[in-house]
Amino acid sequence: MLIGKKIFNLQKSYGPKINLKYSIKTSREIGAINMKLNSFKQYDLVIFDCDGVLIDSNLFKCEAFGKSVSEYPDNIVESFVDHCKKTFGVSRYVKFREFFNEFAIESFDETKYQLFLNRYANLCKGLYHEADLTPSVERALSLLNHSGYKLFVASGSDEEELIEVFEKRNLINYFINIYGSPKKKTECVSVILEDNPGLKAVLIGDALSDLEVSKEHNLDFIYMSKYTVQSKEQDKICRNEAKIVIDTLEDLF
Repeated sequence: MLIGKKIFNLQKSYGPKINLKYSIKTSREIGAINMKLNSFKQYDLVIFDCDGVLIDSNLFKCEAFGKSVSEYPDNIVESFVDHCKKTFGVSRYVKFREFFNEFAIESFDETKYQLFLNRYANLCKGLYHEADLTPSVERALSLLNHSGYKLFVASGSDEEELIEVFEKRNLINYFINIYGSPKKKTECVSVILEDNPGLKAVLIGDALSDLEVSKEHNLDFIYMSKYTVQSKEQDKICRNEAKIVIDTLEDLF
């Protein structure tokens, strides 16, 4: 896939215009960027995880899980937070259900469950606006977008929250669509692939759950390691099985 391919119309009515500060302007720059995009020429479509790939939010979100169940003893909260780190990418809807049986050792309580979800959602709204974007996010998205790649987000985070945050942070128009929970990440990827038959896709993620989703759908996986919060063992698996390992998106360009 070469620079100059027809640009997809991503100017959605509900979001701001793409930040053209990152537009490609000179033929010399186009040539240099084309060389760096060689590894992407085999793909038509790029699927991004959000947390730890586009936004440096992993640690904040792990802390938010703990704060959401803070009335429980410290050892239970700490064990739950550690579990959340090891299963990053799995949605809150699953994790808070697991909390009852696996950590609090009590029967599921719908009222408490909704309370935990509401607390977590309120914490996330604040942290998403405070957390930094990962290095060169806008440049990477702009280069890929203007090179004709179809860009999507498939995340374990809440879909409505993601759309709101991406609108406010002027990122939304880089993407064809943004998908998140309550759908599982594998379901999000299924929707993307079903809507784009015949196109070759790559998934960029920072967790073992992302690698597993890529395997399930027979996709190449790019492992972005800098902001991962998973265990050393999980990190090693991702490094060994990824098509490419990068520190941040800067390494792609």
